[in-house]
Amino acid sequence: MKKIAFILLAVASSLSFINCSKDDDGGRDCFDCNLFVKMQYCYNEGDDFYTISFLGEHEEVSLDGATWGEVKSGLQEACNMGL
Repeated sequence: MKKIAFILLAVASSLSFINCSKDDDGGRDCFDCNLFVKMQYCYNEGDDFYTISFLGEHEEVSLDGATWGEVKSGLQEACNMGL
């Protein structure tokens, strides 16, 4: 019984290191915010803007000199706080 538990634990921990998503997004970094409706924020590496997708509409928003990491962090924080 201990061997089976050890094997299952080993398999489970090895699966945690496997990335199951496809890496064909072309350098896009996206995240979803589901406050009242689903909004998706995406950034393409090298662009000076990010895209907001909302109810089938898309809008490009300038980074205004900020990095995508800074903007993404602020957007995610606002989304998590329900702002």
